[in-house]
Amino acid sequence: MKDHRDFWSGVLFIAFGCAGLWFGRDFPVGTLSRMGPGFFPIMMSIALIATGAFLLVRSLAVAGEPIERSALWPQLLILAAIVAFGLLIERVGLAASVVAVAVISGVAARGLRWFEVAALALAMAAFSVVLFVYLLGQPIPVWVH
Repeated sequence: MKDHRDFWSGVLFIAFGCAGLWFGRDFPVGTLSRMGPGFFPIMMSIALIATGAFLLVRSLAVAGEPIERSALWPQLLILAAIVAFGLLIERVGLAASVVAVAVISGVAARGLRWFEVAALALAMAAFSVVLFVYLLGQPIPVWVH
């Protein structure tokens, strides 16, 4: 194996493609002229498997860079931001939840200054409120008292 990244990417593509085939096995596929509900998931799963196979073969032929060590702390902070949003949205509303997500995620980013994080948080909150509440009409409370 010359390229570990392509190899493991190929393995993941094949695994997700096989999972798609497994979970979609009971859906009727139909024909090209009368596609059933299983046609698209099956075709996408086959495409994932083919892409994975291509990457696996490529990993054996083309040399690549080694896999870098993963930074665990930023990943945990991003996960915490997602969990915080889920826990806060009904308690404090959309605007405050988005601000919390932006601040927690901003801590995970290296090199951001506090005023950049604050500006991003306020802009994201305003954009989210305008988009989801006013333009799309979603019944999401902006603020909870």
